[in-house]
Amino acid sequence: MNLKMIKTALVGLVFSISGIANAGLMTTDAGYAGPTLDLTAYQNGSYNFTFGPEVLPGGITFTAAPGGGGNSGQGSVIGQGGYGLGANGSFGGDAVYIGVDSGTGYAELTFDTEVSVFGAYMNYAPGFGDNAFISALDEFDNVLETWDLTVSGPISTPGGFNEFEFRGIDLGNDTFKTLRFGGNYLLLAATADGNPDGGGGNNTIPEPSTLAIFALGIMGLASRRSLLVTKK
Repeated sequence: MNLKMIKTALVGLVFSISGIANAGLMTTDAGYAGPTLDLTAYQNGSYNFTFGPEVLPGGITFTAAPGGGGNSGQGSVIGQGGYGLGANGSFGGDAVYIGVDSGTGYAELTFDTEVSVFGAYMNYAPGFGDNAFISALDEFDNVLETWDLTVSGPISTPGGFNEFEFRGIDLGNDTFKTLRFGGNYLLLAATADGNPDGGGGNNTIPEPSTLAIFALGIMGLASRRSLLVTKK
């Protein structure tokens, strides 16, 4: 681990322990008053692939970057449908989410008006592709701040179903125009269970634990690119 990664990890640990607001990486929705992700229009049972742009409620535009491979080769998924995240479980039924369809690609949420804080409920596939990350960008696409979630805000929901944890960026008195997110098939949702009509669940960083084997009967990881994503 290089010096930059160590510094990021230590800063993230201090913030998570102290609960300081305006401290960069957010790991809880307690007191959150920023923009919210509204995906109710995608509660149609469809598992859609898209590069966007998709104009979401609240003045947010979603786009996905080409490349990065993935199961569909179409950048991202948005809507409902069966989705596997390896050791972190799976999603389906009422869960509505938006995210990258690749272990190495990324997507972006661009705000009509610059914001100082934004967060959503997230989950990812540990060990598949690049580490999951979120970044704040200015209007000229300069990266203002980046957080490696697998280092500073790990999510572990072994064998879970429709489980997300809150993560976000708070720049305090500064503002950003775009949230970039990607790596590890990272998904975003509006609530902790992916159901826009109500949520619940654990929004804190869990203790490190041994990741479970795939719940689908797979007895090992034959390839880092073997993430199971199914369409319903």
